[in-house]
Amino acid sequence: MTKLPTTPRQHTPTVDADHNPTTCFVCGMHAFGIGVNANGRDKDPHYICRRCAVGIDNYKKIDRLDDYELRALDAGVDAVGEYIAEHGVTDLAHFDELMQRMMVKAAWEGCARGLRAALSEAPF
Repeated sequence: MTKLPTTPRQHTPTVDADHNPTTCFVCGMHAFGIGVNANGRDKDPHYICRRCAVGIDNYKKIDRLDDYELRALDAGVDAVGEYIAEHGVTDLAHFDELMQRMMVKAAWEGCARGLRAALSEAPF
């Protein structure tokens, strides 16, 4: 299976101008003084929140989506496609705030349905 392309994290920088923790590098919640970046070249210490600090060893092991998450992602993409086709607007710049939120809701619910469907077929 091909590794999915990655993009820079949206939760950076994790430090303000005074070097105080701001947002968690993993989830974006309020961070505290534990950084997980040992790379000296990068100025950002990648601070994390208390919840993520508990599971950081497990987070470091995750390098790509598993098969169930990929199927959920595909279902979310399909749900967004259906939503856009239903409204006949393909240029997202023409969506008002409600339509944007409803499209994200369609993606979220589509992912959840896809994950439930994938798990119901799992060989448990």
